[in-house]
Amino acid sequence: MPLASGEDVVRAVCTDKWDGERLSPSLFVGQNISVSRLAITPLADHWDLFRQYVEDPPERRLELIAQIQVGRLQSIGKARNPPVALTVEARPEEWNPAHAEIPQRITRGLANKILPALQRHFLPPHHRQA
Repeated sequence: MPLASGEDVVRAVCTDKWDGERLSPSLFVGQNISVSRLAITPLADHWDLFRQYVEDPPERRLELIAQIQVGRLQSIGKARNPPVALTVEARPEEWNPAHAEIPQRITRGLANKILPALQRHFLPPHHRQA
């Protein structure tokens, strides 16, 4: 069942998708893009969740969390020519009950339109590792 347009989702951004200044379009390129629902798990809890299950040190470290509202994502898809009907589907996992996926194929061009719409949350100082 698709998520409501007013729901916000987040995606872990690790060092392989962030150069310290810019997000890589590959963050959203492909099919079945994993995201996580803030309605199920608060943003503050995602730092530890993503660090434990998404991070793969030393090459892949969690740098930030990107957030977008489902309706905004859908609007970006509809504005494409031809329009792309994006949905976000709940896909709970044992390790993350808030897990969801964008099942449609997202091209690099569409990903480049999504990136500027993302709200970026940087790692709070108390979550930094020495």
